[in-house]
Amino acid sequence: MKYILLILTLTFLSCNKDEEPTAPTDTTIISSINSDIDLYDDKTYIINTDINDISGSINIGGKTTLIIDGAILNFDLIEDLQYGIYLEDDAKIIIKNNSTLKSLNKMWEFELRNNASIDVSNSFLKNHSAVKLFDNCSLVGLNSLIEELRLDNQGVATINNCEIYPNMQFFFSTNSPLEFPNSYEHVNYLIDNSSNGGWKLDMTNSIAQGWQVDVKPNTDITIQNSMDVTLALWSNGTTDATLNLVNPSGIATNFSITEFGSNINIINTEVYFINLYLVGNDKLTIQGQKVGNIYNTKFLEILLIDNAELTISDCHVFGQLFHINNNSKLTIHNCLVGSDDPDDPINSEFAVKDNSNAFAFDCEMNNTDIIINGTSKLEVTNCIYDANRVIISGSGQLIVN
Repeated sequence: MKYILLILTLTFLSCNKDEEPTAPTDTTIISSINSDIDLYDDKTYIINTDINDISGSINIGGKTTLIIDGAILNFDLIEDLQYGIYLEDDAKIIIKNNSTLKSLNKMWEFELRNNASIDVSNSFLKNHSAVKLFDNCSLVGLNSLIEELRLDNQGVATINNCEIYPNMQFFFSTNSPLEFPNSYEHVNYLIDNSSNGGWKLDMTNSIAQGWQVDVKPNTDITIQNSMDVTLALWSNGTTDATLNLVNPSGIATNFSITEFGSNINIINTEVYFINLYLVGNDKLTIQGQKVGNIYNTKFLEILLIDNAELTISDCHVFGQLFHINNNSKLTIHNCLVGSDDPDDPINSEFAVKDNSNAFAFDCEMNNTDIIINGTSKLEVTNCIYDANRVIISGSGQLIVN
């Protein structure tokens, strides 16, 4: 699967990992994180030793600086997005000298707001990480792997000799069609949306692991002559429609979508994955396509909140994020959930939460954690799943027919 595959062809500057990093005398050393920590005192903190079991979030603000120097940090997550690193109010994080930030098999995130910044050099942010830039925040990357970079609001990212996965949020219309260079090749590429009140991405001699385009309501977006694109559809909460969606791997297609409060035109472009985000009173039915054992309709993420309803048939939901929340309803027929490739590192999470209901008929769930909480219910009929990976809390129910 193209999105998760990490191909490190980067040439890092030499540094000696055997030399123990030293901290300036005016810094505070952090050596363990077993709960949330708040750094809001306009000081400098440093992590220069490995922490293998981080079980809390790191919250940074008040012009505080955190330096991660030659360390391996591993987030110990039970659920996706349980912990992360959150910066605001001119805070800064510096990651350098072959540092690695990761988790075992769940999604975690950086989130930067209000003029915060991140500087990554000769380091690795991987294993389901996402760096999210909001509110005039900035990222500078050099000789590094940044598994996902989400550009939102007025964020600015300057990338040199890095490998990244750009996740581009379009809450504005574009003046001309989007056209992306080939993924997994070193390219120079600039996309500057500052004139539209948006973000800027400046890549020099860097690799993109594909291109994700998130289309928000009330926008007009055209993507043309591109390959390896993930198209994320965000609804305005009033959708009531039935769609036939087909996005076969390796084949450039043409289609238009107007049902989500936006105008989306795909021209001669391979849409490798579709992401779907439904809210409010959305009621959507999607008929996919399955030919033999091949699914030609593929979702990477699906998220439902606030009474949304979705029915899907004949689709493959990889389920990097497959969450049904807040009184929502899901029905799936003849679908594959999770990875069908034993070498694929995606660990899917199918979660039914917060008084939601889901019904699965004739489905197979591979490499998938099934999470049911609160008063939610998941009813499965003629489905294949791993009972050892079912996690139920509160009054949640799994009903098996």
